[in-house]
Amino acid sequence: MTNVSHSQDNSAVSWALDAADCLQVGGRQCHLLDQGHGPPVVVLHGLGSVGQEIALPLLPLTRRYRLIVPDRPGYGGSTSLRRNLVRPDEQATWLHSVLRKSDVSRPIIAAHSIASAVALSYALHFPNEVAGLVLIAPFCRPTRPARMPLLRLALLPFVGRFIRKWIYPVLADWFGRNRLVAAFAPNRVPEYLRTMPLRDLVKSDTLETMAAELFGFNAAMFARRNAFRHLEVPAVVLAGEADRTADPELHAAWIARRLPRVRLVRLPGVGHMVQHARPNAVMQAVDDVAHVAA
Repeated sequence: MTNVSHSQDNSAVSWALDAADCLQVGGRQCHLLDQGHGPPVVVLHGLGSVGQEIALPLLPLTRRYRLIVPDRPGYGGSTSLRRNLVRPDEQATWLHSVLRKSDVSRPIIAAHSIASAVALSYALHFPNEVAGLVLIAPFCRPTRPARMPLLRLALLPFVGRFIRKWIYPVLADWFGRNRLVAAFAPNRVPEYLRTMPLRDLVKSDTLETMAAELFGFNAAMFARRNAFRHLEVPAVVLAGEADRTADPELHAAWIARRLPRVRLVRLPGVGHMVQHARPNAVMQAVDDVAHVAA
C-alpha cells in the first residue's frame, strides 16, 4: 500500500496487500498506510470499504502531515474483532492500541460515514489524546436500520456461513458496483476506483463485520447521544447536500448541533462520497482543524 500514488490512471493503483504494512496489535493483524511527515492525521474508511479507497484522493496530505490510514477491523488486511466487539467504542479502543503501537499521539481523526461514530467514540474515551475531528458525510445518529435482508441472513448461525462463503462472493461484483454507483450519486465513480477488486474485498469475515457493525450501531450511539455536547475538540463536519446514504439533516446537522466547537460545511451537488467528489474540501478541513488545534 505504501507505493500507491494519487492518479486518475487505473494502472497506478495497486489493491494488493503488503505484509510489510501490517502491525500485530493484541494478537490481531492491522493493515495500514503510514506515509509522510508532520502532525499525524488518521483517516478511517466507511462500511464495506478499505483504507486504499479513502486514502487515494487524500494522499496530497502526506506533503505536510503524517497520514495513517488503517483497514478497520474485519476489512481489507485487518483481522476482525469478535462480533460483540464491533461497536464504535470497542473500535475506538482498538484504534487507540494501533496508534500507540505506531507511536502516534494526538492525531486529527478524519472519518467517513459510519466510521464517524468510531472517531466520536475515540474523542469521548480519550479526550486528551485527539487534536480534532473531521467528519465526512457522517452517519452517526441512531437511525431505524435498513432492511438489508442478505446482511441479516449473513449473521444466522448455519445459513449465514453458507451465504458468506458462497452466495455473497458470486454477487459481489454486481452488488458492489451498484452500491458504489448509489453511494456516489449524483457524482460519477472516478476511474481510479473502477478497478477495485470487490470480490476479493467481500470476505466472509468482512460480511460478518458489516452486519454486526450495522446492527450494533443504534444501541451504542443512542447511549452516547448527549455526551457529544461535552466534547471540546475542534471539529469540521462536511455534508454533501445530495447525500442519499446519510441524510445531511438527520446526521451531519444533528451532530453539528451537539458539538460545542464545530463548523458545518455544506457541499451543494455532492453525494455521500465527499472524499472523492470534493477531496480539496476534506484536506482544507484538516488544515482548518490543525490550525485551531495548534
